[in-house]
Amino acid sequence: MENTLYFKDMRTKDHNDYPSKIYKVEYSRMFIEILDNDHIHGKPHYFGSPRLRDDFINNIKEHILRINLEELLQIQNYWEANN
Repeated sequence: MENTLYFKDMRTKDHNDYPSKIYKVEYSRMFIEILDNDHIHGKPHYFGSPRLRDDFINNIKEHILRINLEELLQIQNYWEANN
């Protein structure tokens, strides 16, 4: 089982189809790091329990796609170049 998962939010994309948000979820943590143009390396969003964190993910699961670390780095580089 992987300890860290990355999801791109497909609800808001730019003209090049790059997402404006990525969610970094660590298995044992009660927060999700939200990465975007203003917080390229992440800003934590805290939850009261892992269950609340998982509920948040379940509520948006139809709008997110799982990505790997390589794609995350590509998106971060794109954000840095276009900021």
